[in-house]
Amino acid sequence: MAITEQQKKTAEAKQHAAAHDARPQVRLVAGPGTGKSYAIQERVRWLLSQGMRPDSIFVVSFTRAAALDLRRRVHRYCSENGQPSVDGVSVSTLHSLALSTLRMARLLAYPADPLVMDDWELEHVFDKEFSRTSGYVPGCAGSGYTPDRCTKIRREYEAFCSTGQWAAPSYVPPDPPISDEERSAFKAFHGPRTQAYSCVLPGEIVRQCVNHMAAGLLEPARLLGIKHIVVDEFQDLNPSDLEFVDRLIASGVGTFAGGDDDQSLYSFRFASPSGIQAFTSKYPLATDHKLGDCFRCTVSVLGAATSLIGAHSGPGRIPKTVRSLYEASDPPEDGVVHRWWFRSGAQEARAIAKSCKSLIQNGVPPREILILISSRPSLLGILKQQFESEGVQFEPPPAAGFVDTPSGRFVLATLRLVCDPEDYVAHRLILGLRPQVGVGICNSIAELVIQNNLNYRDLFHQLLLPAGIFSGRQISALRQARAVLDQIKGWRSEDTISQRLAELRAIVQSVFDHNASAKLSETINHLPPDMTLEELRTYLGADTDERQASLLEAIYDRIGLELPEGGVLPPKVRMMTMHGAKGLSARVVFIPGLEESLLPGMWRHGYPGLVLEAARMLYVAITRARAACVVSHSRMRVVYGSPVNQVPSRFLPHLGGRFDQGHPGGLTDAQVTQVVESCNNLL
Repeated sequence: MAITEQQKKTAEAKQHAAAHDARPQVRLVAGPGTGKSYAIQERVRWLLSQGMRPDSIFVVSFTRAAALDLRRRVHRYCSENGQPSVDGVSVSTLHSLALSTLRMARLLAYPADPLVMDDWELEHVFDKEFSRTSGYVPGCAGSGYTPDRCTKIRREYEAFCSTGQWAAPSYVPPDPPISDEERSAFKAFHGPRTQAYSCVLPGEIVRQCVNHMAAGLLEPARLLGIKHIVVDEFQDLNPSDLEFVDRLIASGVGTFAGGDDDQSLYSFRFASPSGIQAFTSKYPLATDHKLGDCFRCTVSVLGAATSLIGAHSGPGRIPKTVRSLYEASDPPEDGVVHRWWFRSGAQEARAIAKSCKSLIQNGVPPREILILISSRPSLLGILKQQFESEGVQFEPPPAAGFVDTPSGRFVLATLRLVCDPEDYVAHRLILGLRPQVGVGICNSIAELVIQNNLNYRDLFHQLLLPAGIFSGRQISALRQARAVLDQIKGWRSEDTISQRLAELRAIVQSVFDHNASAKLSETINHLPPDMTLEELRTYLGADTDERQASLLEAIYDRIGLELPEGGVLPPKVRMMTMHGAKGLSARVVFIPGLEESLLPGMWRHGYPGLVLEAARMLYVAITRARAACVVSHSRMRVVYGSPVNQVPSRFLPHLGGRFDQGHPGGLTDAQVTQVVESCNNLL
């Protein structure tokens, strides 16, 4: 590898200094690719070596998939470095930690442990049923109400849960604003429906926990025995999350806060970089550590990114210097940055597709190429068209994949029920994803459950349905769902794909069609046959392919198989959103569509904080690249079928160089050779 052993040792010393800090509060500010995850792993190992009980150490990360991946990393690292007792260490989301606290205190008022609905479920279940129940029927002439309006009403409530305020600073209100009548309609729907489905919206459980703590009714540290908490991605905490952590600290819990305010991207979950920025002023005795030795990005790539963030840093930014270790590596590697403009979006997409084809033909693995986009509607379609035309295989963003089709979500719900028979939302999905059932029938069944004091899950399992309540169509839909549950009744979470694939395919084919069954096979055929159903559920629910790969590597290790020569995932170019790429990396990254209308985007123009967040999003996107990054914009783009002239993004003058017209064929032969050589120098 080009980075020398001495460089590694110097960087490791800084990571260890943070990880071994004995102060009760420690902030670790870690730039992209500087080793934050390693420092967190070492922090847990060091705490164990100091005699702290494993079950008194809690590690939290932002998403469930991130927490699962971090748990595997922490457990493996500690086990390999003299701390085999690591199994007692809890690694979860903050939501899970709050849920455990409420459960321990017997303060959960749901028929089963409530699950957080994900974005797909919120859109296709919660919002659509709210639209029906409130009387705001889609398509009703003159009503002015659609599922989109119902989404906005729900989002206002989520803003309150995440911030504790109805007029939160990070909340962008809709036009027209949410009325008192709409809030009342939502309240009437929300309470009974979340009870019926035993579910919560994002932020609700943490808010409930904070409210009980504020009232003196709940002491998480005492109940769970928390002595030390490690918080990953601290910059992504919202005000309710921060209040939860603050109250833990006030009760004497030691805290290690790791993150980077330059990588705060989740204002849509009401997060703000101010949380990590204010940590040391809020806790004056806290120590402050910074990691600035970047293992990931070459000099030119990091230079473009730091030039951008330096020009769009905003007030309160934590001063930091991030340097590429490739500047003094052996041999030194400057890397490659190309800045292109095109006459049209089609030319831009064609040049990127041809560039990817040439790179692959010259030895760059397809999965080491990332296409990062800021707008699915404007960019994804034309990119897919050009990649298909060039015969370059690609993987679309996760939300455009199998698991977010009706049949894919049905498969995931089936696996969820095998692993957790108390998953009420999965029951609703098995009922409502079947063709010809739809939201109307599902909503009417839920209303009757509430009106008649029934338990929703019992409808799928009790011997007979209650008499005289449900109509013929409702009974038929419930019987069809019950038939599916009967077919999986004997399945166990530890069953393997090889044991159950044929049966699962048969169920999908009977509910949907042959094409859905074939798509299921295509999705999982590359997976190891000894993968368990619980592992398959986690794999399908992972939010990034890198976390899928991490899970697969753990499975290959568990079953004693060598990793496939080409990697554990199909060899395809990855397309994803800038948000979705956080935490990932690739040797080559393309970032198209850098126009003012897309990034920052016209809807952000009235909100300076959101414009700064867009700059951070581009900073994160650029720093996914290890060897080479190609940024580009188009002077014309087709919008709703018509050509529209575009203005370059305000961020482009701050990317460290001149934008030249892109070659119609993408990277030239000489440029491909340069990128390949740069990639090889990373090894």
